[in-house]
Amino acid sequence: MLRDLEKLIDECEGDGEQLEIELRQAAQTLWRVQFLYQSDFGSKAHYDLILAHRTYFENLFAALGYRIVGGRPNDRFLGLLATDPPARQTMKLDESLLLLVLRLYYEEAFRRYEINDNGEIEVDGETILQVYEERTRRARPPVTRVHDILTTFKQRGLIRIEEQGDSRRFALFLRPALPMVVAEDTLASLEEYLNRAQGAQETSSTTATGREELP
Repeated sequence: MLRDLEKLIDECEGDGEQLEIELRQAAQTLWRVQFLYQSDFGSKAHYDLILAHRTYFENLFAALGYRIVGGRPNDRFLGLLATDPPARQTMKLDESLLLLVLRLYYEEAFRRYEINDNGEIEVDGETILQVYEERTRRARPPVTRVHDILTTFKQRGLIRIEEQGDSRRFALFLRPALPMVVAEDTLASLEEYLNRAQGAQETSSTTATGREELP
């Protein structure tokens, strides 16, 4: 990696030290947010720099076990995904189910061509929570918990949130990275888990608490 960096600096026609700083800042930003959008405020410079030196960044993150996805002309986003993701991931059940609901809604709305110029799908927060209740047959999480979960998804670049007056009213913009995080096989696994959970709920009144492990 050091040789690649030195080569870029040597070939730089401008300020090599400034380029080194900008490369480091772009790498740190992508690592922190996971998905970077060209249209987001303050992101375009990092986005363009990573595209301009994509091979360098691909080698850099490959050494850490990650690959860069996106960056095609119609994508308008870049992201990091693990090269060999773990077979099992532990998340709280409500977080997993809400992610599943968002992914399902994105797919269904995409098929209806309900997509904006940035590849996002807008949906009212109340609508998503109603879908959550319908698809999971569970009560929606408390408002504060919903916002905690959605804030985590926002930090990962999966959604945008627009508040509409108070904590109970908000709009969500489901971003194009969402299908990449919840791939088809993961989606099927989550749906299978949900079906099993519903079946168990019908035959037993026993409930689980704490963290529950995804299939």
